[in-house]
Amino acid sequence: MDLFNISKWILGICVAAITIYKFFWKAPSEKETKQAKDEETIATRFVALFESHGVHRNQIPEFFGHGLDMSSCSNDDNLLNKLIPEMITDAVQLFGVSKDWLEGSSTEIYDIPSFYKQPALFESYLVELLKGSPAQKLSAYALTTNKKLIPKINTFNDSLIVIAEPIGELNQREIYKYHLIGDWGIHYWKSRAYFTACCALMYKHGLFVAGKVVERDWLIEICEGRRLLDYDVEERHGGVNFPSNGSWIVSDFVEMPDKYLKGLNTKDGHSVELAIKKWLSLSEQGYMRCFPKDESFHVNVENDYKNKLEKSYK
Repeated sequence: MDLFNISKWILGICVAAITIYKFFWKAPSEKETKQAKDEETIATRFVALFESHGVHRNQIPEFFGHGLDMSSCSNDDNLLNKLIPEMITDAVQLFGVSKDWLEGSSTEIYDIPSFYKQPALFESYLVELLKGSPAQKLSAYALTTNKKLIPKINTFNDSLIVIAEPIGELNQREIYKYHLIGDWGIHYWKSRAYFTACCALMYKHGLFVAGKVVERDWLIEICEGRRLLDYDVEERHGGVNFPSNGSWIVSDFVEMPDKYLKGLNTKDGHSVELAIKKWLSLSEQGYMRCFPKDESFHVNVENDYKNKLEKSYK
């Protein structure tokens, strides 16, 4: 047997050994993952939903009612025997999640509306939300990540707006319903302009917006509806727990050209000009006024953007 055939024979043995190793080593792991997923029941998701909003399984009877008691919520098997369609429907409406997810036919937890290119619709959405809760009761957050994402076609997941609406109280802690507004990719000039306009509209209607820089992978999972938001149990009066690694001033983002342009994808060479022009266009339509009563201040802000545009041509 010559050297070439010996090498082929040895290589064949190595490939076969690797294949056998993968089969016996990986297969059990994959099988365990699939089994764990299959073992998740509607009761499991029901409890996870309440706990993500600050309601421990033992507190579900007190907060939710519906004839549930401590015994029926003590474990998933007992709860599964008590759950009826009416409870599922009411839990979905209470917390604003997908009924298909809770029932197990979908992996997408949240139905996240998109207002990209539609600031007027966002304002209508906001006005409707404010009919149920005054602005001072709501908590608004503008979430971004400090790492740029490579956008998929028609998909943006590098930022998110979250509005927390109080829907009850438990042991002097507020319990919230989370309203998520997504489909943003603020690395892209047009998306950044509309995202900024929506932030300005929240200020316009009396909401203070907290800017949070969060972990990229966590943000993607939330935007894609694959993960529940977490409740901040350490906060005295309750709140949303974000995996934050920084903060930013949202009003500066709206009103200061340099802040507005920071981190923009400028590889095409025209993004800065286009972003400023879009900001000015949306401002003319009344969407960029954080503090609408202060007309002189807004005029100065517009002039700053116009000056920035002029400099971009030089």
